[in-house]
Amino acid sequence: MHSIHLRSGLALIALAAMPALSGCAPQVSSLDCSEIATRAQVISQEQPIKIQSIANVRETSRTDNDARCTGDATLADGGTLPVYLRAYEEGGNTMVAYQGTPYP
Repeated sequence: MHSIHLRSGLALIALAAMPALSGCAPQVSSLDCSEIATRAQVISQEQPIKIQSIANVRETSRTDNDARCTGDATLADGGTLPVYLRAYEEGGNTMVAYQGTPYP
C-alpha cells in the first residue's frame, strides 16, 4: 500500500509540472466539465502519465472565456489523484488543459 501512495505522489508531481494543451473548435461556453474531462483524458494518452478515467467532475468557476473544473483522476498505473481542468480561449482557439495542482 505504501508503494501505491508513493507512485501516486510521484505522478502528482509529474502531472503538476506538465500541463497539456489542445486546440479545439467549440467555444468555452459550450463545453461542460464532463466534455473538458473527456478531452483532457484523450490528451493524456500522448503524455508519459496517462489518465484512465476522471470521476466526480465538478465546476469550480466559469466565465464566457474560461471554465475551471476539478475531478478525481485514475491513472493507467492504478494510482489516483485530484486533477484540475481548464478550458479557455486563446488566439481565437479554445484550449483544454489539465494539471495536478489548482490553477491560480
